Amino acid sequence: MDRRHLRENRSHGTPDFPVGLYSMEGQTGDPLLESHWHEEAEFLLVDGGRALFRVGLAEYELQAGEAIYIAGGELHGAFGVDGEACSYRAIVFDLDWLIDARDGISSRFLQPLLRGRIGLSNPITRRTAGGAAIEHLERLVLLEHSDDPARQMRVKGGLYLLLAEIWSSGEWNARQTASPAELRSIERLKDALTYIETHFGRKLTVRELAAEAGMSEGHFSRMFKSFMRKTPVEYVHHFRLRHAAALLAESDRTVGEAAAEAGFDNFSYFSKSFRTLFGCSPSEYRRSARKAADPGASGIRGAEGGAAGSNPDMPKKPFSPSAGRDLDS
Repeated sequence: MDRRHLRENRSHGTPDFPVGLYSMEGQTGDPLLESHWHEEAEFLLVDGGRALFRVGLAEYELQAGEAIYIAGGELHGAFGVDGEACSYRAIVFDLDWLIDARDGISSRFLQPLLRGRIGLSNPITRRTAGGAAIEHLERLVLLEHSDDPARQMRVKGGLYLLLAEIWSSGEWNARQTASPAELRSIERLKDALTYIETHFGRKLTVRELAAEAGMSEGHFSRMFKSFMRKTPVEYVHHFRLRHAAALLAESDRTVGEAAAEAGFDNFSYFSKSFRTLFGCSPSEYRRSARKAADPGASGIRGAEGGAAGSNPDMPKKPFSPSAGRDLDS
C-alpha cells in the first residue's frame, strides 16, 4: 500500500504502550515510502531486497539485514533501487516512554538522544555492536503478531537492550546537524506539505505554496523537486491517486465516486493514470486490497504500513488543484 506523505496525525500504540510494530511486504515503485514525519522515534529494518532511504538530507542504501534509526520529527522517505522490490519492518515508539528521571541512564544517554544532542550511527548493520543490534531488532519485529501475554514487556525490554548495545559499542555520536539554511529549507518544506493537507479542499497553486514556504516560486519548485524527487504538480497528482486508492480499499464508494472525491473530473484520464501508478485498474486494486484485508489473509498492518482499514499513512482527504499555474496535470 502507498502511504500518506505528510505529518502523521495519530499516535502509535496506546497511551500506556506507545509503540507500533509494522511490516511492508514486497514494495515496488518510486517512491516506496512517501516522505512524512512523526514525533516518535523509529527503527526501520529491511528484511528483503534493497531501497534508498532518505532521512533529512542524508541518504542510505539498505539491503536485507540492515536498518536505520530515525529521530522524532525527521522528514523521511524511501525510493526504489533498480526497480527491485523491498520488504521492511518498522518499530515506531515514544522515546520519552523509556525515560525515567529517577535513574542515571536518562541523563547520560536517553535524554540527550531524545533532545537531539546525540544521534545513533546510521546505517545499522551486522557489524554494529558486533551484530547484536540487528539481532535485537529482528527479535523485536517478530513480536508484531505475538499473543504472548508479556509481549509489551518484551518490546520495552527489547528496546532497552537494543539501545544498550548501541550505547556500549559507541555506535553513536554528537549529532551533526545540517546548516541553518538547510534546516530552514526542510522546515519550510514541511510547512508547505502541511498547508496542502490543511487546504486540500480548495484551489491551490505552486505560487501559493511557495508563499507559504516563504520562498520564490522558482526556488520553492527546485527545492521541492530536490527533496521529494518530483515536482509539486507530480506530487499532487500522485496524492490524488493515492487518495482514490485509499477510498477504494477502505470504503464502499464506486470507482467513479472515488475518482470524483479525489478531484478528478475526467474518468478516462483517472483510470489511465491509476493504472500507470499502481499497475492495475481501480477495480482490480479494490479487489486485491479487500482480499489482503481479509482476516484469513496475510496483510499489512499499522501506520508505517497498515491494512487497508487502519493505515494512517494512506491519504485521508481529497485534493482539489487550482487554475492558473495549477497543481493539476
